[in-house]
Amino acid sequence: MEKPVIAFIGLGKMGTAMAANVRRAGYPLVVWNRTAGKAAPLIELGAKLAESPAVAAAEAGCVISSLYDDDSVRAVAAGHNGILSGMRPGAIHVGTSTISPKLANELGALHTASGQHYISGPVLGRVPAAEAGQLTAFLAGNPAQVEVVRPCVSTYASRIVFVGERPGQASTAKLIANFLVVSSMDLIGLSLAWAEKSGISPDLVTQFLDGFFAHPAPRVYIPKINDRDFDIAGFTVSGGLKDVKLMIETANDVKLKLPSAEALRAKLEQSVANGWQDKDWSCFTEIDRS
Repeated sequence: MEKPVIAFIGLGKMGTAMAANVRRAGYPLVVWNRTAGKAAPLIELGAKLAESPAVAAAEAGCVISSLYDDDSVRAVAAGHNGILSGMRPGAIHVGTSTISPKLANELGALHTASGQHYISGPVLGRVPAAEAGQLTAFLAGNPAQVEVVRPCVSTYASRIVFVGERPGQASTAKLIANFLVVSSMDLIGLSLAWAEKSGISPDLVTQFLDGFFAHPAPRVYIPKINDRDFDIAGFTVSGGLKDVKLMIETANDVKLKLPSAEALRAKLEQSVANGWQDKDWSCFTEIDRS
């Protein structure tokens, strides 16, 4: 079966890698980028360069965009000579950018009003993963249209996760994933800073970190917190609050602030005020879920 023409809008490092995989999979490809010279590697693969997002979209059954932020996505999608103005009725736009859920839902409504389809499809992974076709794609939108674009998305994403029917749900899923990543970076950096300021070998802490991220024990808390299983305490709120206070005091002694620990202390103190002092210390997570 002949593959549909794909328009790829936005050729940064990620976009170029993703578009190259689409083209290598045999899809006819038309591309647009604000700086046209960045399209050269794709033209060498047989892609066609369009003069505007609208012209690129007009030639395709599916448009994939990879842009920087809300402002650039809004401008390229809905601005003058934008994607929306060129898309055919019934065509599908897959937005792979990390944008706000609010804008993703707005784009969904704009496409629907124009007789088109919008699939929010932000991707997780770095450029090498994009080059290898090993990204994770979070997809949200009409399930039938998600299935239409799945074969094309699978050229750059080895894992595809359907999140829901509202486009903003995929944006939220991507932001949660990024939150986990950046929080891990903060944990690593603060742990190393604490060790260095206290005269402890960073090599020892990297061993701690390797063991922590590989150890199954932290994963025990995923179902425990999800199921609100706090009555059987492996470690109590009272004990956790005592330890967190010690963490803050000890770090302060070497002139290191632990903002995350300060936030945890406030949640644990609220847990005590709620009468949860003898519950499992992970119950402090209810402060955010209530």
